[in-house]
Amino acid sequence: MLSIFQEMPILIFIGAIIFNWLSTFLGASLVYFTNKENKHLVSIALGSSAGIMIAASFFSLILPAMNLLENMNKWYLMIIPLGFLCGVAFLALCDHFLPHKHMISGEIEGVQSRFSKNQLLMLAMTLHNIPEGLAVGVAFASAHQQFIPALILSIGIGIQNFPEGTAIALPMHQYGKSKFISMMYGQFSGIIEIPSALLGYIFASLIQNILPFALSFAAGAMLFVCVEDMIPEACCHKQIDIGALSCMLGFVVMMVLDIMLS
Repeated sequence: MLSIFQEMPILIFIGAIIFNWLSTFLGASLVYFTNKENKHLVSIALGSSAGIMIAASFFSLILPAMNLLENMNKWYLMIIPLGFLCGVAFLALCDHFLPHKHMISGEIEGVQSRFSKNQLLMLAMTLHNIPEGLAVGVAFASAHQQFIPALILSIGIGIQNFPEGTAIALPMHQYGKSKFISMMYGQFSGIIEIPSALLGYIFASLIQNILPFALSFAAGAMLFVCVEDMIPEACCHKQIDIGALSCMLGFVVMMVLDIMLS
């Protein structure tokens, strides 16, 4: 059955990005079933999402990048920390220049703008999901060499998109948007992943020799989002223990997924 999957990487890739969007949509729809002041649920959602992304960065991106270079001189392995740092720098620049508002703490970052609070939250949501889409796209570009890590990554991102959709929709509702509008804002984060996944796939497919760099670049970008934004947001407003434990649980979920499928 696995050999059939390996002959259809593009179809599976398309299915993966649709699954990721659908998972985000379902997570955002939870706004209909909870009250707008549920900070515990938002902290759990952000913490578990961060844990899954941290584990995915290593198991499904950095480790496969090292495997691609295993027969090379050790100096070639320096491509991995270089790509990682470039991914961090890319997201740091986006974070510095793109105006956005943190979902729970309310802190506004980036250049000054006249955007409304909801528009700033939308930009923050975009910043969250660009590296996730890039990671899935780059991973599937290497699927002809390493299919299992790409499959595990896409499942992991899909799982973490569910709580992430919840973490976006609930704060939107807190800012006065209706439940329907909040849900639509939440699912939009999944849509953002589609063009970024396609961009990552096309770029890494056209330049095959850049795959180790691209995989580590995506890992650096994802980890930056987790450490700079998601974990602090999950642990603010006296939710430190909830956010930390949720992050650990998310990491274990991704680790178990990797063990069972690899």
